[in-house]
Amino acid sequence: MRWLLAIALLATTFCARAEYPATEPRLTDKNRISLIQALGETLRDKRITQKQYEQSIAWVNSYPCDGVDRRLTARRKDQLQVAIAKEQKLKTVRVFDSFESEGWFILFTDASVGDEPYLFYSEDPEKGGHPVTAWSGAATIFETSEMEQWVKENAPGIPAQLASCFAWHVTLRPE
Repeated sequence: MRWLLAIALLATTFCARAEYPATEPRLTDKNRISLIQALGETLRDKRITQKQYEQSIAWVNSYPCDGVDRRLTARRKDQLQVAIAKEQKLKTVRVFDSFESEGWFILFTDASVGDEPYLFYSEDPEKGGHPVTAWSGAATIFETSEMEQWVKENAPGIPAQLASCFAWHVTLRPE
């Protein structure tokens, strides 16, 4: 009986770890201070403009991800992987990350031959939604505002907060 209880406890622990947090982690005070110092040095070295500096400082001091659902249970992840693989006509797809707000979804996947894309959906992919657009690559802290604008232009109708959260995530997320 003890072994059964121990196995159940262990399984519960692994299941808890398999689920993703409900919200995007915030920058720590230490991260914010480091970023602000680096931004100041970059401005002094004239590698960025005053406007880029001011925009970047505003992003560092913001947190646009409140209310964006980042949960991704193991069950939901499996369901999304099957749905996206079918829709993309791929044998398998892995989903790494999820953002959800107001019926919109952004999913970080491996559904590409090249860089792993973020797929943007205006409706649940599990219910037949198709990607509105995709983005892959890298962006820096100096490009957060441009990234937000890119999302709004390429995913028309996306909730503004979700666009901001995504831009913040790909340029500032704490590792």
